[in-house]
Amino acid sequence: MADLNAVLTRLNDRLLRLEGELFVLRSLARATLTAGDDHAARMRKLVEAAKVALDDEAKRPLDKPTRKYVDAATALVEELLVEPTPARPLLTVIDGGRRD
Repeated sequence: MADLNAVLTRLNDRLLRLEGELFVLRSLARATLTAGDDHAARMRKLVEAAKVALDDEAKRPLDKPTRKYVDAATALVEELLVEPTPARPLLTVIDGGRRD
């Protein structure tokens, strides 16, 4: 039983590490997609290709854990393909005050 607990602990550690890496990669992909240059166009093509591959994979008969991973990856890709709303400026300069 101790061996099983050790294996489960290692798997949980790997999953946590992968989740952290995925968060960083998603942030980098979002920053690249919103850059507005050739890198953004290339990244968009890559993400769209990933969506096509995931859609093909979702059509196959999958076991329950694999189905969850495919669904999560599809949600991530769809999130990246949504155009972000433009950010509001942090400061607004008001032209006013005293005039001499």
